[in-house]
This record gives sequence, structure tokens and C-alpha cells, in this order.
Amino acid sequence: TTALDVTIQAQILDLMKSLTTELGVALIVITHNLGVVARYADRVNIMYAGKVIERGEAREIYSNPRHPYTVGLLRSVPRLDLPRRAKLDPIEGQPPDLINLPPGCAFRERCRWAIDKCATDTPELVETSDGHLSACFRADELGATEIDFLNAPVAE
Repeated sequence: TTALDVTIQAQILDLMKSLTTELGVALIVITHNLGVVARYADRVNIMYAGKVIERGEAREIYSNPRHPYTVGLLRSVPRLDLPRRAKLDPIEGQPPDLINLPPGCAFRERCRWAIDKCATDTPELVETSDGHLSACFRADELGATEIDFLNAPVAE
């Protein structure tokens, strides 16, 4: 839908959503547009380096992210419901070479919360709460602190 103007994009997505309800079928949408995800998705898979690193209900992932990459994605999007930031908060660093992934967590070089274990062990996708899964060794810590981090105003 990237090449479509916003009005046509919304019409197509609304039609697809209504057809899923009408026909009782599932719809898989692959996108980088977090606005589309927020509006149309019931469940979300967040991927990094070709693997699902977080999975759950869209509302839960947006309000209580449990993986640092998801937090980074959400922090890099302008929010109209919060005071304006001086600048967006991008995810620092570069994605890994997908042909030659290093051992451990693929996101660790860009992660603000990486620990030693992240360099040697690859975290598995495990349940952190009812139906919410994360592939992060510190998922429970993030769940307790990231709400404040996501909503904290940024100095101007």
C-alpha cells in the first residue's frame, strides 16, 4: 500500500478488514507502517533479522512492548497524543549481516538493555503474559518499565 495515496490506502484496508469479518477469514498484512498495524491488526508479529521476536495482541504490544526492538520502533514514530519532541528517537546502529549472523541475540549490538548472556545465547520466543511472547532475556523487566519510558516526554 506504500505507493497508494492515503485515501485509497485507507479504502482498500477498510475493504479488506470488512471482508475478513464478513467471510470469517484471517488476513495477513506485512508492513512497516505502524499506523496500519495499529488500526487494522488484531494480532501482531514483530520481526527482526528474519525471526519473530515478539508476538501478541496488537493493543498489548503497543501498550506494553516486551522486546527492545519493539520499544525502539514505537519510540521512532511521532505521537500526536504526547508533547512534541525535538526529534525522533531512532534505533542506533546498523542491522546485522543476515548472511553471517553473529552468535547470540541479533539485536544486541543496537540494544540499550543488552547483558552478557545476549552475546552468547539466542533468546527463545517465550510467553511473558497471557498470549504475549517475547524473545528477550529481559522481557519481564521491560514490561515493568517500558510504559514509563514510552510515555516519558523528551527534552526539547
